[in-house]
Formats: sequence, C-alpha cells, structure tokens
Amino acid sequence: MSAALLIDFGSTFTKLRAVDLDACRIVATAQAPSTVSSDVNLGLDAALAGLAGELGGLPGFRYRLASSSAAGGLRMATVGLVRELTAEAAR
Repeated sequence: MSAALLIDFGSTFTKLRAVDLDACRIVATAQAPSTVSSDVNLGLDAALAGLAGELGGLPGFRYRLASSSAAGGLRMATVGLVRELTAEAAR
C-alpha cells in the first residue's frame, strides 16, 4: 500500500488521516489534544500512537502533509478591482 499521512495542527486537536493512495480512500483516523502552546510534537506523537493502534502499526508513509488551523486559522488578504465585489468575496 502506498500511503499518505495528513496532519492538521488545530488549536484544540491535532487530527490525523492515513490515506491509501492506491485505493484512494481514508483507512484510519486519529486525534489527540493539541500542544501548540508548548511543543507541537507532543500532540503529534499522541495522535500517531492512536493511529498506530487503529492500523496495527504505522506504514511507511510516502507523503506526510501538514496544515495548521491553530489560533483561528490562516490569515489572508483579498485584492480586487471592484471594492463592493471584493469585500463581499472576502467575507
């Protein structure tokens, strides 16, 4: 199985998904309380332990992709030509 590990470091929980790339399906999920205020690896390790329990061990992940939605998500800027339309799209 060619596998990918998808990670989201959130303010409350660190969430993991193991994906079978050959079958295009999620094979396991796990989460643990986030530790973004101290050491993000502590929450990641706890979530990985839960994922290993679901899978009976961790596969060799071909990809490890991470995102962060901690502290309210990512900040963004909006640029446009028409103020009314741009402001509406940004909301």
